[in-house]
Amino acid sequence: MTYRAIYSDIDGTLLNRAHRMSPRTLAITRRLAQAGIPIILVSARPPLAITPFTDAIGGKQPLIAFNGALILDGDLNELYGVTLDNADLHRLETLLENDPAITSINYYQGTHWYSPDPDNFWTVQEGDITGLRATKRPATLTNVHKILVMGDAPVIRALQERLKPQFPHLEIHRSKDEYLEIVNKRATKAQAIAFMGERLGVPAAESVAFGDNYNDLDMLRYAGYSVAMGNAPDDIKAECSIVTASNDEDGLAQVLERLFPA
Repeated sequence: MTYRAIYSDIDGTLLNRAHRMSPRTLAITRRLAQAGIPIILVSARPPLAITPFTDAIGGKQPLIAFNGALILDGDLNELYGVTLDNADLHRLETLLENDPAITSINYYQGTHWYSPDPDNFWTVQEGDITGLRATKRPATLTNVHKILVMGDAPVIRALQERLKPQFPHLEIHRSKDEYLEIVNKRATKAQAIAFMGERLGVPAAESVAFGDNYNDLDMLRYAGYSVAMGNAPDDIKAECSIVTASNDEDGLAQVLERLFPA
């Protein structure tokens, strides 16, 4: 099979534990981008926390942000977007901001990142990882692509269990134990790469997807060739075409070098 498009998660997949692309990963992705193969990064991150890596790879790559809620082209023009319904947003604002157990609430609207308390530990830590900084949320918010709640794993797990029955029409999942992502039900990585596949003229069977966590699972199931990182949970690995080495062992680069030899 000849593969003509590559989709990759970022954290835990493209990046190592230091949140950097290794020289080996950078070399193979640059080579493929120069050869005209789309390398599309698909992440829960906001757009401006993805662009350093698309810029490094080169080739004016499109990007998929917020777990599929927003797709931008290489010039950061919107190609596709789904936001939370404003009624749901306001219900969630009231519920979350009045819960004393929750200290880090984050609202993402395009390239804007807002928080009621931008200086809380979790939000500052996320800023250190992404290279961005949250600002104080305005009095009125609309057209929000994603809500991110961060905190200790037991708090986040309990919140997920509480919210799911109240908002069954929303996509509410943990991207890691301490992060709860809330987006429109239509905002999934699989739907986003299906949109990109149609735009590129590349069917699912001719696409490769890389991931390491549960928010990658629908994308991995959709792609013709799915690759679980060695650091992924076992039930993610069981769903994929192959399992590669971990993100600290250049697992993504190993597969791309084999699929696309020089």
